[in-house]
Amino acid sequence: MALPQLLCLWLLVVGTQGVSDGDMRLASGDAPNEGRVEIFYGGRWGTVCDNLWDLVDAGVVCRALGFANATEALGGAAFGPGTGPVMLDEVQCSGTEPSLANCSSLGWMQSKCQHSKDAGVICSNETGGAHTLDLSAALPAALAQIFDGQRGCDLTVAVKAEGAEPLSLCAHSLILASNPEAQALWAEPGSSVTMEVDAECLPVVMDFIRYFYSRRIDVSLRSVKCFHRLASAFGARQLQAYCAGLFVFLLPQDLSFRTALDLHAYALATRDPALEELCVRFLAWNFEALTAAEAWAHVPTALLRALLSRDELAVPSELALLTALDAWSRERGAAPGDAEGLLREVRFPMISPEELFQLQGSLGLYRGHRALIRERTLQALEFHTVPLPLLAQLLGRNLSQEAYRPRLYTAPTWSWVVDKSARAPAPARRAPYAAHRYPYRYDYGPYGRYFPTAAPTGSFQTPPHPSFLFRDSRVSWTLVYLPTVQACWDHGFSCSSDEVPVLGLSRSGSSDPTIGYANRALMLCGGRFVADVTSFEDGKAPVPGALGANGSRRASFFPCPEGSFSSFRGVIRPFYLTNSSGVD
Repeated sequence: MALPQLLCLWLLVVGTQGVSDGDMRLASGDAPNEGRVEIFYGGRWGTVCDNLWDLVDAGVVCRALGFANATEALGGAAFGPGTGPVMLDEVQCSGTEPSLANCSSLGWMQSKCQHSKDAGVICSNETGGAHTLDLSAALPAALAQIFDGQRGCDLTVAVKAEGAEPLSLCAHSLILASNPEAQALWAEPGSSVTMEVDAECLPVVMDFIRYFYSRRIDVSLRSVKCFHRLASAFGARQLQAYCAGLFVFLLPQDLSFRTALDLHAYALATRDPALEELCVRFLAWNFEALTAAEAWAHVPTALLRALLSRDELAVPSELALLTALDAWSRERGAAPGDAEGLLREVRFPMISPEELFQLQGSLGLYRGHRALIRERTLQALEFHTVPLPLLAQLLGRNLSQEAYRPRLYTAPTWSWVVDKSARAPAPARRAPYAAHRYPYRYDYGPYGRYFPTAAPTGSFQTPPHPSFLFRDSRVSWTLVYLPTVQACWDHGFSCSSDEVPVLGLSRSGSSDPTIGYANRALMLCGGRFVADVTSFEDGKAPVPGALGANGSRRASFFPCPEGSFSSFRGVIRPFYLTNSSGVD
């Protein structure tokens, strides 16, 4: 046998000498009395799955290791994931066993758990005071069984739905009275209560009432609207808020935007501001696609006004927004008062005077709102031709108003897309901008427009500011996806390990002390919809988890079914600084 093989065998024997099957230890804790539970079997150390893991099982481990008792039984790899096999799963101890090996389980190495479910414990030598046996985990199921048994009731619940046979259920007033969420259902003492529900929600009524007993409920995307409707009608505020949060999964599934419009109308009817905001945010971030959809003409006036009032409205340009509004008004036959209110939300200074003058001949809204459009065109002309000191000091213009601030403009003038699979060379080897201004392969991007795939260097140029006063200047930008700490350093950014992946945005060229930047990064899900918007701070914008939180990383606002983001859009948003403070 070769010497290296003999050495490895010797280390293995020495490392496990004196250790027997069923011996246990704690690993990765900050103190000797805590850590991930590891158990020895067949010559190897392995972990224990947290399925059915409780304080009784944890007590067996702690007492075997010389502690008096266990104070916490932890799961979900609370002390970090282990290595090696998962030795035991579904452990159930009585509390007197000398080892977990003597407890009931699926058997040695029969688990399908991943190390993300490794069990852990915190032990204690405290023997004074109270010792708690906590079997409360079984209480929800026991209470649900009381309702399912439909016996011993003192309250009759009559469920009525139009076009359906009435449903009669019996309930227990004492249990309902103990749950604050059930108070609206059982508002007055008596022997009966009537619930009027929509016919489509009748199948989930029993689950809804059972929730008041067990305080636990399974909600699917198919049933979420009914549960939300019942919770809204009968005052179950926690369930209502929980269901409202689940609509983030439902909205991106229908990019015709019919679901979003229906849910927004439903949010208004149920007076749910959280759901209303959710719908408005999704439509604002995906406004460009909305204007190209058949549903565009069906957007209500009040909703459209709420959208146009937002800074984070993703649209190619303010001119594109105005022409889309003109099409909406024409198709919908909008009343003059409604159209005027919407026109006042358009940020005319973000459109060049030349484009505004050319548009007057073809804009349908111009004929009915000539005076307002001329007034706002003069406002735009003033913005594009008068220097900042005159605007702010002599003319008294408040340049912090929304009219003077850009939205999320996605046209190439103000934005760029980078693909995380593209590997950009180190900055020192980049060619001048003019050498690679147009060598990109173009693909159909989101919403049927052409856009460049990942630029080799991620470099692009913008004007310093929307005003024509800066039309002859250029600012160079580099947008890059940084998956590792090393990539950050390679591109001149300082990142910690919990920051990556991150988007980096650097600037070079013209620098004007009167101009600040509030740049944004758009997370594109499969090129189909915008799932999140984050801010660049110190040149970096965090990339959220596409489906869920990963450690300290927050989850994307709208989940991306692909599981990760493949492309990102950087949007440059310049604005005039009207005081001494700046924004990078």
